[in-house]
Amino acid sequence: MTNSSSLLDSSCRVAFAAYIHDLGKLGERARIEQTKEQKENNIHLYCPFNAKYGYHSHKHAAYTGICIDELESMLPHITGEDMFPFQGWKSQNVDDSMINAAAAHHKPNTFLQWIIATADRIASGFEREEFEQYNKAEEKSHYRTRLVSLFEQIHQPQEKNIGELKYRYPLTPLTSESIFPQPRTNVEPETDSSAQAQYQNLWLHFKEKLNTIPQSHRKNWSLWLDHFDSLWMTVSQAIPAATAFNSKPDVSLYDHSKTTAALATALWRYHHENEDDHTEVAKALKERHQDWQQQKFLLIQGDFFGIQDFIFTTGGETNKQANKLLRGKSFYVSLLTELAALRILEKLQLPSTSQITNAAGKFLIIAANTKQTKEKINELKQEFAQWF
Repeated sequence: MTNSSSLLDSSCRVAFAAYIHDLGKLGERARIEQTKEQKENNIHLYCPFNAKYGYHSHKHAAYTGICIDELESMLPHITGEDMFPFQGWKSQNVDDSMINAAAAHHKPNTFLQWIIATADRIASGFEREEFEQYNKAEEKSHYRTRLVSLFEQIHQPQEKNIGELKYRYPLTPLTSESIFPQPRTNVEPETDSSAQAQYQNLWLHFKEKLNTIPQSHRKNWSLWLDHFDSLWMTVSQAIPAATAFNSKPDVSLYDHSKTTAALATALWRYHHENEDDHTEVAKALKERHQDWQQQKFLLIQGDFFGIQDFIFTTGGETNKQANKLLRGKSFYVSLLTELAALRILEKLQLPSTSQITNAAGKFLIIAANTKQTKEKINELKQEFAQWF
């Protein structure tokens, strides 16, 4: 077992590797530069081969490896000696390096590769048979596909085909304007080249902003991961997470990335804290028999009860002060739930990416369903009760 401080660093490394497993979707669609040899090596390492039709599918996995290589100088140390739980030297022949664990999610072999691949599949909602079909499917028109709006699909008499939906989100960084869907004719490019140009702009924006994260923060995994989470949200909030196998592009790459990171961190912590054999775990995750039925995740929900009564009870104040009171009390609720969530993450030595939601007086954290986690949660319950 590692000490508490390094356990947080280790959890952050797992979270980051899972977080960037689909980084290649941005890189591939942006057509980032690489040598022919580099591309072919990464394709053979990370992309499944469809023997029936004679091609490698899911080329974005190869680009994940290429992207990590290009961005390495802007990241915390991912190739040093102390890289637990990953192997710490830079070589594509090292099976459990961080780069291999992130990029091999469609072609996993080792324990850590299967941890991230399993989290990816759970986050995508795939059953075994359906995922096997998806893993062989070839992506089509993925350059021009844009994220559809969920709002347009509310209160429809029947589910509409994607071609019938009239609105899409523009492929731009997050702004106060880009959060609104627009008519698809305004945002869907007519050619692959113009679509790739939009992805190129995103990639350049991503690299520019990534390099502005203070270098000193690269020595603090938890703090740096907070920066990265905010940046990745602004960049990938309008990128469709899936475009192959008739997938409806209604989930952003950001949402999928963060969910995968939370699940992978909890899954790794479950097996790490139970000191399970890595070879046996990898085999079990691959075969999905009894192992798939084990309750490995603990969902921790916090809820501010009586929120409506608290916010709207003004205590006899005048109407002139009502707006200020409403805003102040609403902010107070947000502050309390945020602090409670952060305290739980701190106690459990989990990165911020393990918190899936925090809104309207509620938060949800994904943790490992272990004895250690439950003991710490019971301690926190007493601490919170005493504080309140």
